[in-house]
Amino acid sequence: MMQSETVNWANYEREPIQSPGLIQPHGVLFVISQDLKILQASNNTADFFGHPAETFLNQPLEMLLDATQVNALKEAINYQTLGSVNPLNITIHTDWKTLYFDGIVHRAHPDCLILDLEPALSPKTVGFLSFYKLVEAAASTIQNSKNFQELCQFVVKEVRSITGFDRVMLYRFDTAGHGAVLAEEKLESMNSWLNLNYPAEDIPPQARQLYSINLLRLIVDVNYKPVPIVPATKPLDQKPLDLSHSVLRSVSPCHIEYLQNMKVSASMSISIVKEGKLWGLVACHHNSPKYVSYEVRKACEFFAKVMALELRSKEDDSYYEYRLQLQATTAKLVEYMSVEANFIDGLVNRQPNLLNLVMADGAVSYFKGTCQQLGKTPSCDRIEHLIQWLEELNFPNVYHTNALASVYPEAESYKDIASGLLAVAISKEPKHYVLWFRSEVIHHVKWAGDPNTPFELLPGRNPRLHPRKSFEVWQEIVKLKSLPWKPCEIDAALDLKNAIVPIVLRQADELAKLNAALRKSEARTQEKAHQLGKALQELQRTQTQLIEQEKMSELGELITSIAAEITNPINFITGNLSYAQEYAEDLFNLLYLYQEHYPEPVPEILERIESIDLEFTSQDFSSLIGSMKGGAERIRDLVHALRNFMRLNESELKAVDIHEGINSTVLILQHRFKGKGGLPGIQVVKAYGNLPQVECYPSQLNQVFMNLLSNAIEALESRPNHPGPKTIRIRTEVLGGDRVLISIADNGMGINPILQDQIFEPFFTTKSTKQSIGVGLAIAQEVVVQKHQGEIRCISELSQGAEFILEIPTRQPSPNATKPVDSVG
Repeated sequence: MMQSETVNWANYEREPIQSPGLIQPHGVLFVISQDLKILQASNNTADFFGHPAETFLNQPLEMLLDATQVNALKEAINYQTLGSVNPLNITIHTDWKTLYFDGIVHRAHPDCLILDLEPALSPKTVGFLSFYKLVEAAASTIQNSKNFQELCQFVVKEVRSITGFDRVMLYRFDTAGHGAVLAEEKLESMNSWLNLNYPAEDIPPQARQLYSINLLRLIVDVNYKPVPIVPATKPLDQKPLDLSHSVLRSVSPCHIEYLQNMKVSASMSISIVKEGKLWGLVACHHNSPKYVSYEVRKACEFFAKVMALELRSKEDDSYYEYRLQLQATTAKLVEYMSVEANFIDGLVNRQPNLLNLVMADGAVSYFKGTCQQLGKTPSCDRIEHLIQWLEELNFPNVYHTNALASVYPEAESYKDIASGLLAVAISKEPKHYVLWFRSEVIHHVKWAGDPNTPFELLPGRNPRLHPRKSFEVWQEIVKLKSLPWKPCEIDAALDLKNAIVPIVLRQADELAKLNAALRKSEARTQEKAHQLGKALQELQRTQTQLIEQEKMSELGELITSIAAEITNPINFITGNLSYAQEYAEDLFNLLYLYQEHYPEPVPEILERIESIDLEFTSQDFSSLIGSMKGGAERIRDLVHALRNFMRLNESELKAVDIHEGINSTVLILQHRFKGKGGLPGIQVVKAYGNLPQVECYPSQLNQVFMNLLSNAIEALESRPNHPGPKTIRIRTEVLGGDRVLISIADNGMGINPILQDQIFEPFFTTKSTKQSIGVGLAIAQEVVVQKHQGEIRCISELSQGAEFILEIPTRQPSPNATKPVDSVG
């Protein structure tokens, strides 16, 4: 005989247990369309009604049921939850007798229904009042249980009492999926299976999913002959029929053989679902075929739901006092940490200490490469390697295992002190971990049969899975495992992590002090910038006065002196602003890092964050520094523009870039282009041509640009209700005969034609004597015409603005032909 082959679960997953295309023979199944036509039927209709399944196909349901029952089914279909109308009382008259059924209807597909017909024990099913009496006393008994074990025992006792099964067991799954029998009620003649364990493979994942969907499963006779459904696939889409919710669904051959090997003839399982997960099963076994009515099955399902509701309080009560003890220890550790200069000393140097928090055999506080060890722990080198491995796992809050060697093989060498690990990461950078260790506990587990060979794939023409045959008690010696970590111990570790927050608070306080110092420095910088701004305004005011008083030489000396004074502090400010920004970013990044690793700060921190509007401050600070930097650079540019404007060391003819002088003048007047009192500002539009360098007196020509631009600004300011945008257009181009043209035009009120012939006369002005003495355009004309052999003219119309056009040769006939003009007003 060939040796059998052990298989993995991929073989089982391929078995269509949800849609086997077969049913158990104790009932009849019909698939019905939305318009109540029969689409499919089980192939045992002849046994019940004397007609083969094909006779019913594509026929209206009235062929099977009378009009009253069809109408009742129509009404049931309108219920959102069909389960609430089950079971339907179905009466069918055949040629030789009248049959009574419990009709269980559910929706198998949006376009079709499944109607399961199970024989009823009498023409009338148990009414609501009888059902209530059936479950009321039992449910009250379950709810009044004193503890978890008593709860388990009451459930199996009540289920056996109302069903009459030979054996009823409560079976709970552990975290690995293995099951253990916690309570049992049975015939005295049967062997006890109490406290036996069953491997997870006995109930494969696909079957567990079905247990979570369909909470009660009845197998009337494990030796039944499956009945096929005709046709095998749904006519609507030619797909197998999903029988997940059908009470008649046929059982996997592997499961049937499993029950036969256990000497079980009938079984019923009731799922216990806690918080959305399959917690366990109530397993019922009988030594002979057994049918349980739908009402009794529903009562058992109700018991399971009551038990699921009771589980939370009853399970938690089993270690309630221990949880209180852990909370008290955590409170003590918080107290110790709060009074120690180094909070780690509060964890290790007092009683209770870190080791006592979770009943561990050893504990380690690892901070910045330093190990503080308590109890039995691996060496510091091994701790280093373990923490490196934990970092690779990148676990979010807490990591725990009671079989460390199974996931970290290196731990096998020190299994006697560290088979179990509980770890929390206080911070990843700098590295700060708290670790607890538990030693190996060798213990014996009693299995119902050898768990290592649960299923086999036997060779043959049509191989299929076969379960193990033996359920004799098989004892396993479990090694490389510690006692498991309880949920309350894991919670205590997380509470400790959160208790380290006061340390972060102190560091945040230090950061706040640094921020305060930075704000003071910032205020001083702003004050200096304000003083420099005032100095610049004073400089501009003095410059205007000096120009008007034709004392440009004295102004030049003043500009030189102030420019030197401004340059040094501006360089200091701009040089230190980048460091201030870098320091601030480092501080905020540190704060963000704490926020990332401690996303749930204590209320004091939340209050401080809200009071200082941390998010706005962090976002606005960089912008503020940038504004200060821009302001300092603006002042520096203005100083450069003033120097370029005055060109104090360039009193002789010199070939220069005319555009550079225009740009410097525009920059000096930049503040006057801004809007005031909610009015729009002035837009400067430059249309520069490709000019060659022009031989000229740069300082004097810049004064002409200053005068013309100032006049244009004043013309626009005198028209507050200006239609459209206020604009100054500066245009340059090359003319024939080695000449260049400079045009400065505005779209202000324009100049009265009557006055246009007088504007270049000395001391003529349309402004008050406080604003101007009227020499600006006269001296501009002298500079352009006499000093540069050029031309200056004005083109203007009222309400259309004014344009001043300068034409200057690119080369002067002789550098000594004329003497410079002292000033321009």
